[in-house]
Order: sequence, then C-alpha cells, then structure tokens
Amino acid sequence: MSYLAGQPLVLLAIAGLALAGIGWRLEGGGSRLGDHLRTAGYAAMGLAGILIVLDAARQSRYAAAELNLAGGAQARVEGSETVIPIGPDGHFQAVATINGHQVPVLIDTGATYTTFEEATARKLGIAADPTRLPSELSTANGVIKARFGTARELRLGAIVATDLVVAITPDTEDPIGVIGMNLLSALHSWRVEGGKLYLKADD
Repeated sequence: MSYLAGQPLVLLAIAGLALAGIGWRLEGGGSRLGDHLRTAGYAAMGLAGILIVLDAARQSRYAAAELNLAGGAQARVEGSETVIPIGPDGHFQAVATINGHQVPVLIDTGATYTTFEEATARKLGIAADPTRLPSELSTANGVIKARFGTARELRLGAIVATDLVVAITPDTEDPIGVIGMNLLSALHSWRVEGGKLYLKADD
C-alpha cells in the first residue's frame, strides 16, 4: 500500500479497472448505472495510460539531460572559488545537490530566481508555499506564471545555500533547472573570465 500511495497514476488505473468491472456486472443485471460506471472506468484507464506514457517520456528527457551533463564540464573548486567552464552550447552547466538530490542546472545571470519545473521540484522535495501568491516571470519561452517554494539546502561546488527561495514553473520539454540571481547576488562575488564562471561564497 505504501508503494501505491506514491503512484497516483497506477491508483487511477486500478480504480478505473474496478469501476469497469462493477459496471459490467451491473449492466449484466440490466442496470443503466452499470453502463455509466463501465464507461467511466474505461475513461479512467485510458487517461491513466496517456498520463503514464507522457510521464515516462518526460523522465526519459530528464535522464538524457543528466547523462549529457554528467559527460560534460563539472563545477570544480579552485582555492576559495567554484569554477564552471562554459559548455559547447554556450551555457554554464553543472550538477547541483539540492535537498540531498543531484540535479542538472544551468547558471543563468539573466534569471531573477533559481527555478525548477513542477515535476523536478516534487523530486527535490520542494513544495509551493500556499501563503505566497503566484507571480509572472519572463523566460525564454515567454511570460509564465510561477509559484514559490524553499530549497532547504543547495550545494554547487564550494557554494552552500540554505533556505533558498525557488520559483516553481509549469512542466515543459526542457526540465533543466536554473540557478538565478537570487543565489548569485548573495555570493561574495562572481565573474566570467576566459570562458569560465567563477563563484566565490560570502566569507
């Protein structure tokens, strides 16, 4: 039961199967309710199947992104600074550890907030704060509505941030997280030099 509690799509499929079975039996007895229940059950199973396929596709894209970053440049510590080389696509990419989970991120000096999509935020244990109103953010994909939550701990090389406010945005086909200026502006310094991003934590 503990496994099923964390698998809402599987529960939806099981509920649909149960409804279809009950409906089939009632329909056999001449009840019109049975036909409605059977139809609802089939619809629930179909919806669950579609959502499972979509979720699997998104997980595949996320895994591919992780593998791509794992094979590329990583953050390294040089003295008191964290150094991130620029990637072949022109972005500064690394793997951060957030709430104990490793996640691929882009460091974007043009982003106001550190941002994760809803599915990624759930994996990281970051929930939207119901007391804070959503806000519109300008992104490369246009203006989107974001909610806000808090990351208990973020680690990137020698950088450690606690209780960091993050924006939670709707899921897209590009699940990579973004480290924004709300983290960078809290550092002692950051600079781009020779194709590398240098980050220094506040003393």
